[in-house]
Amino acid sequence: MKGESECDCVKKIGILTFHKSINYGSVLQAFALSDLLSKRGYAVEIIDYEPASYSIQYRIFEKNTSVHNVAANIRRLSVFDILWKQKKGFEKFREEHLPLSACKFTRASSPQEFSKYYGAVICGSDQIWNVTAKDCDPIFFLPGKQSYKKIAYAASVNTATYNEDVCDDQLRKNILDFDYISIREHSGAKKISHFLNTDKQVKVQPDPSLLQTKEVFAAIASKRIVEKPYIFMYCANYQESTIRTAQKVSKLLEKPVYTVLVCRSATQIAKLKESGIRIIRDKNRPEDFLSFVMNSDLVLSDSFHGTAFSIIFEKKFFSVNDYINGEYVDDERIRNILGELGIPERYIKEEDIQNLDFQKEIDYTVVTGKRLELAENAIKDITKAIKTNRLGD
Repeated sequence: MKGESECDCVKKIGILTFHKSINYGSVLQAFALSDLLSKRGYAVEIIDYEPASYSIQYRIFEKNTSVHNVAANIRRLSVFDILWKQKKGFEKFREEHLPLSACKFTRASSPQEFSKYYGAVICGSDQIWNVTAKDCDPIFFLPGKQSYKKIAYAASVNTATYNEDVCDDQLRKNILDFDYISIREHSGAKKISHFLNTDKQVKVQPDPSLLQTKEVFAAIASKRIVEKPYIFMYCANYQESTIRTAQKVSKLLEKPVYTVLVCRSATQIAKLKESGIRIIRDKNRPEDFLSFVMNSDLVLSDSFHGTAFSIIFEKKFFSVNDYINGEYVDDERIRNILGELGIPERYIKEEDIQNLDFQKEIDYTVVTGKRLELAENAIKDITKAIKTNRLGD
């Protein structure tokens, strides 16, 4: 049709992911994928779907149905302002930076409804196929035959929490008619390939955040928050081993440690403050997270997205291996990306601290080159999937 780009033959593209979660990585990867496709001429929307679990998962106060809940609510009064400001900050970020669909979808919605608006629906990225996760929901599998293309990009099943009795059946019955599937982790890709019963390989593709340049994220980051040199710690669950690591590195380098809010527990927030790690009460939005990483002297993180954004912004960093219940717990996602980029030595344990060279630079000429090569290949694959690719062709 005259005046339309070559992309218009696909109609509009919907992205179905965890964009409504109060999670820095989830929101920023949703931004990354929608922005990337939009700049390549596609009409893109984030399908504004909210899993039913979020009304419980992200509420500030519990229902006063027990003595335990009442006590928890009393404690949470002390952190109400920080939780409320963070929640509103995430809402504003979504409104300003995500192309949200005009139609809002709920648990009562059917994936058939998407056919009214989209020629293709992309599920991903994030742990949308981790059926043990609280946010996982049948709609992320787009069950049933659909008129639109069903595409999964860098979906994660998180094999670390995988329970074959629970997960195998759900995955097997829901993914067979996807037109294109890529997975974020090698173990997940192997599992999915087995279910598909096809010779066609399921590719491992990077998280959407890694497809973007640092300039894209710098453009939406907050202004510098802390003027003096500092260490930024991004810890997914405030694991004690990561906090101890940050404390030891802080002492060695004589620099303070800052973090952002990642939990909703008043007790955990209090423990964090007691440890000397600093949270600025009104600086816990996605753009603040970006600023903290971008302007830090060093990043310490046990999180995949903490690692990813350290790499994107070309920072000195170490990814910290969590020590839980007497053993180190490996994060395959972190190990995969560090290995692919040629910097596996950046994955450390608490006991390694005394032997680390904190002055050693990372050769980002090489690392960023490898990352952008991975990104170029991934972008080619996903645009091909949108236009023509079908599993089994």
